[in-house]
Amino acid sequence: MPTRADALELVKLHTNSDSLIRHMFGVETCMRWYAKKLGQDVDLWGMVGLLHDFDYEAHPTEHPMWGIELLKATSYSEEITRAIASHCPERTGVEPSTLMEKYLFACDELSGLITAVTYVRPSRSIHDVEVKSVLKKLKEVSFAAGVNRDDVAKGIEMIGLERDEHIGNMIEAMRENAVELGLQGIEA
Repeated sequence: MPTRADALELVKLHTNSDSLIRHMFGVETCMRWYAKKLGQDVDLWGMVGLLHDFDYEAHPTEHPMWGIELLKATSYSEEITRAIASHCPERTGVEPSTLMEKYLFACDELSGLITAVTYVRPSRSIHDVEVKSVLKKLKEVSFAAGVNRDDVAKGIEMIGLERDEHIGNMIEAMRENAVELGLQGIEA
């Protein structure tokens, strides 16, 4: 299996946007956290989180199929490519069915919302974000308007956790990797 370094090379080759790279790091972080909690393959789950949007910037209309074809041609497993396909079922026709696929779907949109909530905090620190803040912003459809609220709800339903618990878990995961995610905050 390719390594994280191999995956990161692909991400950086096909993505110039720092915010999109940080989004992929955010999803990777949450996937690794959940894999550890659930006794799953942490590296596999992390790889899927890291690679899920690597082709989005360079090939937005062909995403994720363009990336999936490249991954297949460069020795990434069917398990990885299918999981990536499942995060965009409306484009690929692949519905999330495995535990890993469901958690990828559940972490993708919500990680973006949590990041946006962090950026509007005066401290810009994930350490100051609370579940109630995320819930409030989740209800404000004009806030982080690119976040698909229906997908957030569908993802939470898929994994069978309470909404507050899932949000709290993701905040905890992102706090553990705040520096790499650019969410450590600013000095006052």
